[in-house]
Formats: sequence, structure tokens, C-alpha cells
Amino acid sequence: MADKQKKSGLKPKLQKAKAKFYKTYYSNPAKDVKIIVVTGTIGRDITANFIREIIKTRDSRAGLIIDPKTTSDLYRQLYKIWKTGTDYVVVTANSHTIANHLFYGMPIHAVVIADDLGPDSDDAKAILFNIKPDFSIISRDSTDYQTYAEFPNKTATISYGRNHNADLKVTPGKIYRQGSEASLAFNTERFEVATYVTDPSSYLYMAAAAATAFALDFRSDAIVDGIANYEPKTNHQSNNQ
Repeated sequence: MADKQKKSGLKPKLQKAKAKFYKTYYSNPAKDVKIIVVTGTIGRDITANFIREIIKTRDSRAGLIIDPKTTSDLYRQLYKIWKTGTDYVVVTANSHTIANHLFYGMPIHAVVIADDLGPDSDDAKAILFNIKPDFSIISRDSTDYQTYAEFPNKTATISYGRNHNADLKVTPGKIYRQGSEASLAFNTERFEVATYVTDPSSYLYMAAAAATAFALDFRSDAIVDGIANYEPKTNHQSNNQ
């Protein structure tokens, strides 16, 4: 038993040591960009692309990193994006990646939970709680909402969903052969969004992206344009990640 405990404690220490090394090796690129981490069992790729396209209405160089597998992979991609001079990088990560401490020591501007992390993600949830981002974007419809609502952050938690208590409320619209629609309401503002994505849950991903955009001080017109600009076939992203 003691040997198992030693081995289980070694991996986090090793991952944290790697994070410190690559942070120095790549000149700490995270210091100059706002990192938005999008996680969840499904929907994180679509949500991340929506967020990036919204940001691109203001900053065309906004970066996107899809599910980095290792610390070196994350920092290598982040470094290349940082050199373009952008202010934003959106990163998708599953619960396994988060549990492996890939974001250790990295300032996170926002954590977006596009869908529940799943029943076997307690380690990832604990680590997310310790990141303390500026903003937490969570689903008000989630069965884990109360857990996520306790997620510590520096500025605010913004919820989204069909629930009438959500900060950003979404009403699903029609789903067509080549896209889908939804109605969004935030504070006193109501507006329509449309996407080429035909996933039945696309309205939730649009809502998550819109809630994130409002946290970043984007206007509704940028949200509408950004979501409409995402073309899944062009970007070759999976609808199920």
C-alpha cells in the first residue's frame, strides 16, 4: 500500500516539475495572453470554436489548441500562438488532461464547462477548483451545477442554460439540414444566433460561448457574427469532443 501511495504521489510532482520547466523554456508565454480553458465530456470543440470565432471579430490572431496531450505539446503550441501577438488563446481539455496538471502554474482567464465532466472526474474537478480563474462559465442545467457553482474564481461565475435561473438563458430554435438556431437572453438584452452546426445540443454550446463572450466584454453583435462564422467542415473539428 505504501508503494502505491508513493507512485500515485510521484506523478503530480513530475507533471508540476515539467510545467515549471516548460514555462521557463518557452519564456512563460501565458503571461501575455488570456487563456480560456473549455472542458466537458462532449461539446468542448464546438464551444471552443464558437468562442474563438467571436474573439476573432476583435482579434483575428486568436489561437486555438485542441486537447493537448502533454505539457510540452501545450507549451509548444502556446508559444507559437503567443509569438503572433494575440491576446487570446482558447484551449480544450478533457478531465484526464486536467487531472494530469497540464495547466499547473498557468494563469487561466476563464474556465468553461461545456458539459458535465463525468462520474470518474473527481481529480479533475478538484484541480479545477484550485485553478481559480478570473471567470467560471457553467451550465445551470447540469446535475452538477451546485458543485460547479462553488468553483472559486477571482471575478464572477456566469451560468447559462434553459433554466429560468440561468444568467444567460437559451431557447432552442429550429434545426435544419445545414444548421440550427437559438434565442439568447442576457440581462435585458435578447437576440438570435444561428450556426452551421446541426448537433441537437448546439444551442447549449452557443449559449456557453455567448456567456464566455459577455465575460470578456464582447457585444451581442460580435457574438452573433462569431457564431455564424464557424464552419465545421472548414475547421475539421469533431462535433463530439
